[in-house]
Amino acid sequence: MGHYIKLYFLCIKRSIIAKLEYKKDTLIALFSFVIANLCSILSIYFLVNSIPALSENGNNWSIYQIGFLYGFSMIPVGIDHLFSDEFWLVAYRRVRNGTLDPVFLRPAPIMFQIFAETFQPEGFGELIVGTAMLILCGFNTSINWSFPLIFMLIVASIFGAIIITSLKIIFSGLAFVFKTSGPLLQVVYNFISYTKYPIGIYPYFLRAMLIFIFPFGIIISYPIQTLFFGNVYSWLNPWTLSLIIVVVAILFFFIAIVSWSLCVKKYESTGS
Repeated sequence: MGHYIKLYFLCIKRSIIAKLEYKKDTLIALFSFVIANLCSILSIYFLVNSIPALSENGNNWSIYQIGFLYGFSMIPVGIDHLFSDEFWLVAYRRVRNGTLDPVFLRPAPIMFQIFAETFQPEGFGELIVGTAMLILCGFNTSINWSFPLIFMLIVASIFGAIIITSLKIIFSGLAFVFKTSGPLLQVVYNFISYTKYPIGIYPYFLRAMLIFIFPFGIIISYPIQTLFFGNVYSWLNPWTLSLIIVVVAILFFFIAIVSWSLCVKKYESTGS
């Protein structure tokens, strides 16, 4: 284990050095992520201000509460973006183009090498904007902070990132079977955008998908609803929700490992 930890940080160091060779490109990419998310924030601001009230199950959301929800949704996404961005390339083109051949020849697990191949500093753009939104909107909302609530948000951020990464592993692994799975992964990833609004405003089938199939609602929507309006259900307190998030994260990561192991056996080089 110690050998792989040392090897991982060595690879990450190499990735960072490689990116710093093109400092302007890295800064432009980071700046573009910040601008893109600021534009999304403005669109939400104009949308929410154009309606009399945004209600969910009897709860009226203010513009600052929506902003806090939006900011928090960026935290697990940003953490995932930092460490697992290479799986997008696997899903879209690395299997189809045969550029994974050298990875299969090295004496290290395939998944480990994919994780260690790229550290994506653009993820800091999401973390910076998300944190800024939490601070700005948090000061403009009345939140009765307590240790269970803070613990719940920390758990949701860290283990939420694990769930997002697990889904990325599952659907990028399908590329070993179908040669490309990028569009399918993109569809799954787009479901995160629904949690930037209270999920109670959506139809029942979409809410069910965001809870039981792609549990972004559990890691983003439910914690913030609990923060502002109390328990979503009488039995779902911050401690219980934290435990559910951890269990779901472990389950999805286990499924991801098993699914990846099965799919990787289907890999066929292009022969080029």
